[in-house]
Amino acid sequence: MEAVVKRTIRVLFIVITAGILFCTLYPFDPFPPNRVTWTKDSNGICFSQRGVAFTEKPLSLSGNALRGDSCTLELWIKPAQTDSVAVVLDFYEPGNPWRFLIHQYQSGLILTHDVASRFGRPVRSKADIDEGLRQNQLCLITIASGPTGTSVYFDAKSKRTLPGFKISLADLSGQLLIGSSAVRPESWSGEIHGLAIYPKKFEPEDVADSYRRWIEGKVTSTDNVFAKYMFTEGTGTIVHDTGSTQSDLFIPKIYRVPHHSFLRLPWYEFYPTSDYLSDVVNNVAGFIPFGFLLYLLPSTSERRHPILYTILIGAIFSLSIEVMQAFVPQRDSGTTDIITNTLGTAVGVLLARSTVVRSLFERFRADWLTRACPEEKH
Repeated sequence: MEAVVKRTIRVLFIVITAGILFCTLYPFDPFPPNRVTWTKDSNGICFSQRGVAFTEKPLSLSGNALRGDSCTLELWIKPAQTDSVAVVLDFYEPGNPWRFLIHQYQSGLILTHDVASRFGRPVRSKADIDEGLRQNQLCLITIASGPTGTSVYFDAKSKRTLPGFKISLADLSGQLLIGSSAVRPESWSGEIHGLAIYPKKFEPEDVADSYRRWIEGKVTSTDNVFAKYMFTEGTGTIVHDTGSTQSDLFIPKIYRVPHHSFLRLPWYEFYPTSDYLSDVVNNVAGFIPFGFLLYLLPSTSERRHPILYTILIGAIFSLSIEVMQAFVPQRDSGTTDIITNTLGTAVGVLLARSTVVRSLFERFRADWLTRACPEEKH
């Protein structure tokens, strides 16, 4: 009956392995539909679950315009939910994928700004804007930045002043993405009804005047606009830029992350949220049974260095999963998961080798053999 026990361990190991593959690669669709539609009763586009729109060429100005240290960004949105974290807007630059991002964090915002350092690794500035967004309610977000700092307004009302947080027009001159990050599937749900970028910092009276024009539908393009998307087309796959950059937004039929990450480094993945911590814990916990059962397999335990062999197999298995995830738009490919999964495998090995667990396992096996074969009791 010893063979039955070994066969049971093999079956459990196969089940655990299949479960890990299912959880990490689902929905197994490399070409999912892009869930972006035009709103019916107003000018705008709606993002549902997985959706993205992006410019095919970077927003850019020549000459002295890019050297300006002042800018204003207006974003008119209607969040579909206020209990999640997702990327609303991303300005991508090769080598600095998180140049400037706007996250919706529940009913507030998180602004992140990466600045390249001389050591190569970007230095990140972050600003939190607490609450203010309402589910299924329009809100005009105005972010006005200059040499003295940044001011954030919701519906023309001052929300927060950030003296140490500064962005320039150059920071908003990369490839523009709406509804998702450029490098990972962090999709946002809601509606976008307007987006504008100006090469100057709006004063409070400018913010109030622009808000009134958006509400009254009297927003017009002027020569002093870097980029402006009014979403008046109502159909098709192109949202025209009526500003000076002439960088139209494209709505693809297939959802894709334009610069999908491939084995992204841990410091680019780290984000101080409960969701990040939960992912780390789940990744460690998910591989503990894998390491435990793999170590107990006869083909492993009979090797010369079973501990090293088990942990190495866990690392290779995790690496294989992350490589495959790079070809699934709904998944993220990073090295943090490889580290946490390998750690989980190692914890599983330690449990399998622990005196207490081995004693319980041997007792369970003995009881199971006794029940299965009572005639062999004596």
